[in-house]
Amino acid sequence: MWTGIAKMSMQISLSVVTLILARLLTPDDFGILGMAAVITVAIGLVNERGFGTAIIQKQDISSGHLSSVFWGGVFFSFIFYLVAVIAAFPLSVYFKTPVVIKIILVQALGFIFGAFGVVHRSLLTKQMAFKKLAIVEIISVILSGIVSIVLALMGFGVWSLVLGMLLRDVCLSFSVWIVISWKPAFHFKINEFKELFGFSAYVLANNLAVYANTNADVFIIGRVLGAYSLGLYTVALNLVKLPVTRLSGVVSRVVFPAFSKLQDDTIKLKTGFLKSITIISMFTFPILALLGLYSEFFVNVFLGEKWPDLALPLTILTPMAMLKSVGTIKGAIILAKGRPDIEVKWNLFYLPFLVIAVMWGAKYGIAGAASAFTVLYIITFPVIQTITNRLIDITWIEFISALKFSLIATTGLVALSIPMLIFMKNFLIFSDLGVLIVGIPVSIIIYSGLYWIFGKKLIQEVWNLIFIKKTRVYDSLPGEEV
Repeated sequence: MWTGIAKMSMQISLSVVTLILARLLTPDDFGILGMAAVITVAIGLVNERGFGTAIIQKQDISSGHLSSVFWGGVFFSFIFYLVAVIAAFPLSVYFKTPVVIKIILVQALGFIFGAFGVVHRSLLTKQMAFKKLAIVEIISVILSGIVSIVLALMGFGVWSLVLGMLLRDVCLSFSVWIVISWKPAFHFKINEFKELFGFSAYVLANNLAVYANTNADVFIIGRVLGAYSLGLYTVALNLVKLPVTRLSGVVSRVVFPAFSKLQDDTIKLKTGFLKSITIISMFTFPILALLGLYSEFFVNVFLGEKWPDLALPLTILTPMAMLKSVGTIKGAIILAKGRPDIEVKWNLFYLPFLVIAVMWGAKYGIAGAASAFTVLYIITFPVIQTITNRLIDITWIEFISALKFSLIATTGLVALSIPMLIFMKNFLIFSDLGVLIVGIPVSIIIYSGLYWIFGKKLIQEVWNLIFIKKTRVYDSLPGEEV
């Protein structure tokens, strides 16, 4: 519940900040940030899924292990920063945008600031202290959002986005030192570091593969179509990914430490996985369907005349995001079972197909690139999901059955909302704002009604799961009493 509160608050805050900044800035500003996002994505991957994953996954861990991982992580953060500095100039030449150099030099400081909070955040996650994590994340996002808006009003342009993101990394690392009692000792043993690095190395290798996959489309679109188109693509992709990263992240963050404790109990892992994707789809499917259906009206009302070409790629990307929302949880299963190598191999296999698809799609503009990305994801999703299902003995019938109520209700939502939208726009002559005010509540009622008809029992189970308080057992930190 606390993770849900955090993610929902962050979802609302980020959405509001994005809408305000989109009115104050231009697609070119977001495009330039997208070019430098090759560094931003790397920072997020290292800080979120780097050395800390081994701390969460390993059952028995000492304070000496933690200190060794902490100082090892800080050392590597300077290496990562140096790599970013070296890459800054070639990237600016590739994108034909000189300002990218300065942006990367500033953004890459997130490697260093983030490293000081990785172990602390991992410990909070391991002991499932999600209330503390929720508080520090909410504060960091809101504060960085306010700073970005103020800087944009002062005319800082793209730098308002860059400095706001860097401030978020600083706030997160500083805050976790306050809320957790563990502090690193001046202690480092290479054997202790290597013991955890063995698992983390696979995770970091996978992060490099994910990094390549995440940035391949950015590299191609930024080079072929330019900053304006990349700005459109980046904002559209961020909007459809918000429900994925914020709502799916609620479940994903909780189940990784929980699954790690149950890594040898396949039956419980299977049950937990199926319930997780059921809960995720219950919320993400309708949100993304609404975003796709109302994209034109949403863009016109909230983003304004600077973004006339955003609605189409936004709609095209929503089916991909639906699958991605239930696919996110597979990473928790793979890591909990101690098989990060699976994701490494998959991402390396997927990368050349992604490059080919986006390069071909970019010939037809931003809509073509978005279509190629979506189609490729839909085609390849069953392959990696089959591999994951086999780890915990899940059949495709069981997988689809876990999603059936969400699929039925979402299909009904789309089928009934489309004629309603046509009627409101063409016959009742509603304004764009009027369509949103009337249409969205009606669509939500349609979805809720269908879900209640077909999955009433499931709604009650989810309600009890989220809101009925149960006895909880928390892990102690190394060196502390329970």
